[in-house]
Amino acid sequence: MSLSIPSGLGALVPRGTARRLTLLSVAVATILSPVVALADPREPYPKSVASLGVAFGDPTAVDLKIWTGEGSGIDFGIGFNRFSERLGLYAEYELGLVDFWIGDSVRGIFYIGVGGAVALRYRNDDTSVALIIPIGLNFRFRAPVEVFVEGRPGLALLDKSGFGIGGQVGVRYVF
Repeated sequence: MSLSIPSGLGALVPRGTARRLTLLSVAVATILSPVVALADPREPYPKSVASLGVAFGDPTAVDLKIWTGEGSGIDFGIGFNRFSERLGLYAEYELGLVDFWIGDSVRGIFYIGVGGAVALRYRNDDTSVALIIPIGLNFRFRAPVEVFVEGRPGLALLDKSGFGIGGQVGVRYVF
């Protein structure tokens, strides 16, 4: 069974990228682990915060999340799709469904949401618009840092309709 992936809708990562993302995730976790040990245990989230960072995947992007409540927020990003000449933009509302702790140092949130994505190829008029359903895990450390992993099934809405799957792994600074 083959899956038709429309152009512009983030799908499978290029060969070797999965290995690089795994190595990057391990490196980020290793770098952040000493910082986590310095904060107070089980400190609650501030009621209204924003997080800014970088997300690797499709698109590889600068990512901004505005927290609207306990575990929920609006996520925006701008970057390049599949390391190509496509500029990718997305906006999504993420609803925190399950809140959990890993030890006394990491708060996890399982979320699901809804949003939209646009991919623009700047050398021609190829534009893709998609409805996306972000499903992911967010891990916030006691230090002002969070790491997330997200899958995004999506449905292309313009000329090239079809189903695709994208995703990201990222790190954000909480302020």
